[in-house]
Amino acid sequence: MATLTGNSPSARRFRPHVGFDNLPAGEATKNNTSSFTLHVRHQGYQPSRRSRTFMVGVDEHAYSDYALVWLLNNMVDDGDEVICVRVLENPPRGNEKAYQDEARRLMETIQAKNEQNKAISIILEYSVGKLHATFQQLVRPAPYDCAIS
Repeated sequence: MATLTGNSPSARRFRPHVGFDNLPAGEATKNNTSSFTLHVRHQGYQPSRRSRTFMVGVDEHAYSDYALVWLLNNMVDDGDEVICVRVLENPPRGNEKAYQDEARRLMETIQAKNEQNKAISIILEYSVGKLHATFQQLVRPAPYDCAIS
């Protein structure tokens, strides 16, 4: 697939979309993780029937950066969506603005790693909880209660 070219910084190539923040609400529930969500789309992002979704964990370790860069360079094509998950074991201390600013900086770092300027959608789930349980909850669809009359 063709990528858009340009010399503009990554921040200008991506458009922010609706974000959600339920970290101040407290504990996660069975069907709802406690998280702050940011969503950006590349200017040329156009999802199609062939679009895929990838999920990758991100943190402060070098192997996390390597995994993200490898994913972006080798697996992701235009029209794909990348869900980046950052899990904190303990709730952030201090005011709400601190973790929101940290999440925004992380999102900017993720966007900058899209060195091939692929037209993708990026979602950052900045969550609190146990790592394994959080990933499992994000992967498994929530059960729906349906009543048919």
